[in-house]
Amino acid sequence: MKNGLIWRVGDGTTINIWSDPWIPNKVTRRPITPRGRTVLSKVSDLISPLTGTWDEELIADVFWPEDAQYILAIPVKLGYEDSVAWHFDPRGAFSVKSAYHVLEDKREQQKVRQSGSSSTGGVADENDMWGRIWKIDCIPKIKQFFWRFAHNSLPLRMNIVRKGMDIDPRCPVCRRLDEDGGHCFLKCKEMKKCWQALNMEMEDIRLQLLGHGSAREVADAILHLKGDRRQLAICLLWARWMNRNKVNAGEVGGSVDDVTRKAILFASSAYELQDKPTQGANQGRRVKQHWCPSPPDFLKINFDGAFRDTDKSGAWGFLIRDSDGHGVLAGAGRLRAGHDALAAEGEACLAGLKAAMDWGISRIAIETDSVNLVAAINSDEFVRAPGGVIFKDLRVLLSLHFVVFSFCTCPSYL
Repeated sequence: MKNGLIWRVGDGTTINIWSDPWIPNKVTRRPITPRGRTVLSKVSDLISPLTGTWDEELIADVFWPEDAQYILAIPVKLGYEDSVAWHFDPRGAFSVKSAYHVLEDKREQQKVRQSGSSSTGGVADENDMWGRIWKIDCIPKIKQFFWRFAHNSLPLRMNIVRKGMDIDPRCPVCRRLDEDGGHCFLKCKEMKKCWQALNMEMEDIRLQLLGHGSAREVADAILHLKGDRRQLAICLLWARWMNRNKVNAGEVGGSVDDVTRKAILFASSAYELQDKPTQGANQGRRVKQHWCPSPPDFLKINFDGAFRDTDKSGAWGFLIRDSDGHGVLAGAGRLRAGHDALAAEGEACLAGLKAAMDWGISRIAIETDSVNLVAAINSDEFVRAPGGVIFKDLRVLLSLHFVVFSFCTCPSYL
């Protein structure tokens, strides 16, 4: 549990700056800046009592830039208590599955230490790995597959045997050798043909991957490939896995050409741009969505947030319209620091609501293109997320100052 816990900052009065895990960085969740002779001890010492926000000048004086960037990206709100969350989940929620992966990662690092190598073995930590996987230009199910591939958690036959089940460990495709990750994706006779069928450059990549000793190292090596080759390699692994599952279920598997054709298709952005058919009378045609007006006695707020991970900055904008679609109020601004895209969406909503309050607007309908933000406002699902204090602030604001006709998702109509 201690390996995965992190403090979410409220007012910062209970969190020790130097010994508690509270900075959502990639490894320790503690400052990497030496304490030196500073007398500052509590996170609340870094918050200005006048503004209720971070004392940016003080933070820049005390911390190295690497720490300062992460600290300033943490949202703070005076009046809220500090709370504990689970670092390895975007919602901050603990799960046994996530804890198991943290434990396995720790064991793997310990094995590397005992062999006399670096504790990380040159492989990125879990947060960094997930961040790089999520940025790949692939559809979500392929990203999820590759995440499981990197953790060696796919139901390969040798993985199942290691869990105590009595099954035939041989590869269901070639029926020759035991099926582990190395065999399934790199060594199997049929898979070799797939790598070679793409081009010799991809075959060279396969030979290089054979030199790595774990699934995490193979995944990290693939993520370091250049754009098109990285995407094609990941989609080839996924296409192979889909074909393997068909054979494992007793169906007729596809040919080498079928597997490589699917990999090329899913690696190209053309797949995501294909029109998806709709149901009923509109099947086969794209349905153009339009902005829908609010009831006559309500105003509708649309807003959107943007986030750039490289420097933890962002932006927000909102537009309030009446039931005829006429603009009543609008605003936009820059976020100097933010934690993630969901927090940026929350800040955009907060800016729109505060502007509405200032103008005496109380009867509203709210629309956003963020499904997670709606869940964060309407439930406790994201209360321990990095932007949890923003969502708490929104809920308090809505309950005290507004009559809300609806709060729902829609495309962005800004």
